[in-house]
Amino acid sequence: MKKYITLILIVLIIQSLFAAPSWVTDQGRRKVFPEAEYISALGTAFNEQSAKDKAASAISEYIKTEVSSSTKTRYSEKEKDGKVTEESFLEEEVSLISNSELYALEYTEAWKEADSGRFYCVAYIEKSSAWKIVRQKLEKITLVVSNLLEGSEEDRSGFWKTLRYGEIVSYEKQFYSLYDFANLVNKTGLVNFEPCAQDIQTAKNILLQNKDTERVLLKVQNDKNGIIYRALASYFEANGFTVSSGRGKYICNALVTVEVRDDKSSFVSYPGLTLTVTDAFVTQIASYNTTAKKTVGFNKDSTIEKSYRTLENSCEIIDWIK
Repeated sequence: MKKYITLILIVLIIQSLFAAPSWVTDQGRRKVFPEAEYISALGTAFNEQSAKDKAASAISEYIKTEVSSSTKTRYSEKEKDGKVTEESFLEEEVSLISNSELYALEYTEAWKEADSGRFYCVAYIEKSSAWKIVRQKLEKITLVVSNLLEGSEEDRSGFWKTLRYGEIVSYEKQFYSLYDFANLVNKTGLVNFEPCAQDIQTAKNILLQNKDTERVLLKVQNDKNGIIYRALASYFEANGFTVSSGRGKYICNALVTVEVRDDKSSFVSYPGLTLTVTDAFVTQIASYNTTAKKTVGFNKDSTIEKSYRTLENSCEIIDWIK
């Protein structure tokens, strides 16, 4: 009798070891990972890694859907004839979070179904853990935006004010990608970051209002096919200025230096760019000077082309000096 009972216990233990985990079904998953505390998704495939990938992808799609839905209530200004006439949602500004950006993503141990050979796995995000990570990132952006706004109030020059407002707006996409994700894990905690959202919107409004007055006239010496002109124009426009073909409130003089020398087996250049910004009275407001990294080519023409492309990339971020 004892042997019989022992045998039954062994069988039950073996069955329990091979039994499907409760989270294999959607209903069971919601019990193990309640929605109030977790974001979770089930993935299944014929190998373990694919099951994990599918679970992570399902979470990503869920977040994208929720972010898109919540972001449709946020609007951006639409300009017509120099005036704000209406507000419209800009689809391209929706910040979607990819798998690599999922915060505090964890997985259950994959379970293999004996009959079908399929693997099952749950990817999950514990909301409290994710909130800690996102909150820290939002706090850093909030501090930067606050300092930029404070600096803009101290600046007398419209040029420097516009640069600071432009930099504030440059944080918009990063801020809202975090903000929208935080909205899924801790809505009540977002109240602390509403002032930052308002500061970003204020900066956008100011740039829009000053668009016609903050004009820059670009003058580029030694350009090649307009490469540097276009790069600088893109930089200024991204930072809230209007690039003028006629008169400008500011004049940006750019000098490109590309000297190529024959270095026996190759051609070498250290391209340089010098910028000087003045007002209409030729009073210097800001300056910038850079020598790009060593550029090497197998002939003179290719080295010159590479040099200009290197300088083009350097125009994305300009550290102005007063």
